[in-house]
Amino acid sequence: MCGIFGCFHRKNLNIDKNNFLKNLDLLSKRGPDSTGYKEFKFENSNLKFGHKRLSILDLSNNGNQPMNSSNSRYSIVFNGEIYNHLDLRFELSKKININWKSSCDTETLLEYISNYGLLNTLIETKGMFAFGLLDVKKNILYFVRDFSGEKPLYLMLKNNFLGFSSTLQSLMSLSPSNNFLNYEAISKYLNFNYIPSPLTIFNSCFKLLPGSILSIDLNIFELKNYKNFDDLISSKGITFKKYWEIKNQNNLIENKESNESIVNITENYLEKSINSQLISDAPLGVFLSGGIDSSLIVSLLSKSNSNIKTFNMGFDFGEYDESNYASEIAKYFNTNHTKYNCTKKDFLDIISEVPSAFDEPFADSSQIPTMLLSKSTKNDVKVVLGGDGGDELFGGYNRYLIANKYWRIISLLPLNIRKLLIYSILKFNITSFRYLTKFITFILNDKTLLSNNPEKIFSKLSSIETKLSFYKSFVTEWKNDSNIIDNFNNNKNNFEEFYKSNYHEDIETLMMKSDFISYLPDDILTKVDRSSMYYGLEARSPFLDKNIVDFAINLPVNYKIKDGKSKFVLKEILSKYIPKKYFIRPKHGFALPIKHWLKTDLRDWTLDILSKDLCNSHGVFNYEVIDRTYKEHMLNGINNEHKLWSILQFNQWFIKYKKFISL
Repeated sequence: MCGIFGCFHRKNLNIDKNNFLKNLDLLSKRGPDSTGYKEFKFENSNLKFGHKRLSILDLSNNGNQPMNSSNSRYSIVFNGEIYNHLDLRFELSKKININWKSSCDTETLLEYISNYGLLNTLIETKGMFAFGLLDVKKNILYFVRDFSGEKPLYLMLKNNFLGFSSTLQSLMSLSPSNNFLNYEAISKYLNFNYIPSPLTIFNSCFKLLPGSILSIDLNIFELKNYKNFDDLISSKGITFKKYWEIKNQNNLIENKESNESIVNITENYLEKSINSQLISDAPLGVFLSGGIDSSLIVSLLSKSNSNIKTFNMGFDFGEYDESNYASEIAKYFNTNHTKYNCTKKDFLDIISEVPSAFDEPFADSSQIPTMLLSKSTKNDVKVVLGGDGGDELFGGYNRYLIANKYWRIISLLPLNIRKLLIYSILKFNITSFRYLTKFITFILNDKTLLSNNPEKIFSKLSSIETKLSFYKSFVTEWKNDSNIIDNFNNNKNNFEEFYKSNYHEDIETLMMKSDFISYLPDDILTKVDRSSMYYGLEARSPFLDKNIVDFAINLPVNYKIKDGKSKFVLKEILSKYIPKKYFIRPKHGFALPIKHWLKTDLRDWTLDILSKDLCNSHGVFNYEVIDRTYKEHMLNGINNEHKLWSILQFNQWFIKYKKFISL
């Protein structure tokens, strides 16, 4: 696990070694253990590779990068882990005799590429990664990202410069001028609270899509500004391909398969993945939330490991502390459990660190506890396993349950009738409205649906017409007609095209697959990677093993949601190892009382960050809309925490990086 950095530039551009290394040092948090540098000279251009290493496999200098293949044809800067690299080494040993210089996975990857080619290597490889690879013989530069998007890779392109990095901050610093804001990205950010790939906050910069290869023939490639990602990949010297995409394999699960066999297959895949991800020469542990996914990892791990280190964080404020659930699971399996007790002050203090950790605006408030847990855990281990991906693959989010229960009802009620009913409901006075929501809750026998912000839910119901609009009602915040910015860009998101071509599928499956290709890599995995690597901690996700993903993504929905309950298969596995009383309860995330803090502990900070002067200094948002949204939250009892948090995080990001921003 590391930070990678590099640039291809014309010789007349003043990027000498010292300047390059100065900007490489901005990745030191991702790779604090060693620094590597290599330069390649061409007729009119230079290519520089930089690497900051977090030593996990082979802690000696033999694992340092940039690294060359034994035949000197390839050079690489690599960030990630190849979990099956020992199996790949064994395959290579049957073909050729290699004098291995290290026991690290990067060398294995290089030699496998040298002998079997890049595409074949990616098909055989299991891991998380992003890397830059130079074919020295052909002068072709490859950029590659793992299939689920666990590891980041930014590309910046300008008239005389191509940069790539694990962080956007290093690219901004290396090329600080002409970084213009991307308003399509800002539109998407306001919609989703994250910026979806391949967009970034800047016009000149892109995120490489998960599961893709972008190759550049340096002999004919033209250094210039590119309008957008499509413009880039259609240019001379550029080849772009997806080496992995969601495949609909409806025959993967035969109808004759019993629940028991599906449970056993899933358990076998997950156990193999967990065991493969234990590969480490550094101390390793598990993030244990007490939920289904992390508890299942500990359960299967306990079958072959007697000294499991688990980590969890407890809050000192109110209903949000669920650490006792994790402590009960840890006690049941007799793990070496550490519970960190974080105060409200710890949470409030770390908010100012968010822009440094995340590079571009990012507004999932669970970033705060994830950062705190990573910061504390790093004192004890260097690697952790977590349960990320389990929700998207096995139907864990509440929105899937709501779709399973209500979509058919909603789709049968014509939109114009729904709009009229909801318009009438929203006109009720506060007392009548509360009585009505209680009555609806009683009729539906669903205590959670209207428990938080019923006005928002009723409002969203008035815009649902298709499966896509139903899904977007759950994952979007600021609407395109909100006037928060002058022109919301209506370009489609990745999942919108997916909905078009797969509309025949049931809505729950569509939602899960859409989350896998958008929400998972650009929100969940971004949050985990940036939070953990900011403190030099490597986080691994056993649920994102290729075999598990290919199997689970084609698993019929009745194996995921059954009798109105989520994660049927995973709960069946877990019940083999621990009584159900330990894990059957409503799902909760890493929730924080942001709604209340904006009115109390964060009130002064909020007023400063949302000030008219600050908003006018960048001119991105309509201040009147921000002011109205804030007053609604403070005075009228309307919960606008997610809308306000997105503006707060944008403005906080702007304060830190404004010296790099061209307005």
